[in-house]
Amino acid sequence: MKNKAIDSYIDEFQIYLHQLSDKEQQDVLEFYREYIIDANLQTSDAIINELGTPKHLARKVLADYSIKMSEENYRNVDNGQMTSNERFSKNLKMIGLVILALMASPLAIIIAIVLIPLILLFIGLFVFFVLLFLFLVAMSVVLGIGTIFVGISVIFQSFSTTIFFVGLGLVILGIDFFLIPIIVALFKWFFSVVVIFFRWLGKKLLHGRKTPMKGEKKNA
Repeated sequence: MKNKAIDSYIDEFQIYLHQLSDKEQQDVLEFYREYIIDANLQTSDAIINELGTPKHLARKVLADYSIKMSEENYRNVDNGQMTSNERFSKNLKMIGLVILALMASPLAIIIAIVLIPLILLFIGLFVFFVLLFLFLVAMSVVLGIGTIFVGISVIFQSFSTTIFFVGLGLVILGIDFFLIPIIVALFKWFFSVVVIFFRWLGKKLLHGRKTPMKGEKKNA
């Protein structure tokens, strides 16, 4: 039997699930339609009181889905053939979805208002110091190259001076090229920690229903 309140809620809910594939959308819509019917939620107010608005529910569903995909390291996306940049982009998107979902959760919003600015401040400071360090490294690269050219320019005047300046320049460049991979590795490590934290935060503070996943068997 058709119910206009249920159909209206599900139709609006589907609009906000455009980031999922058609198959994934159908799995999610079927799950929540059955949940609403089983819970005997016959009016719009009853559905919203139980699940939240369609937009808020969609945010939780997308965040939950994104967290699960991130935990699996996107093995089921493009047959696992993803570049590091694509994984970085998807994890960044997951963080954004978790933040949006937290903003839509009445129970989590108070914690999120306090916690998220602190996290963003910490991330901002980290990025600032990384950029500052990269700037200093770039300047030292210029200094190293300049030192080498200075040494070469006096080669006919003082060979020992040339050896000194060229050697000093090579040492500076060597230190730079040694530090750059370390900084990149530290940035990747820090981002992975942030990703893990937001996975945990999303799972702890988002109290939405379980999101059906592609290829996942539905419980009877």
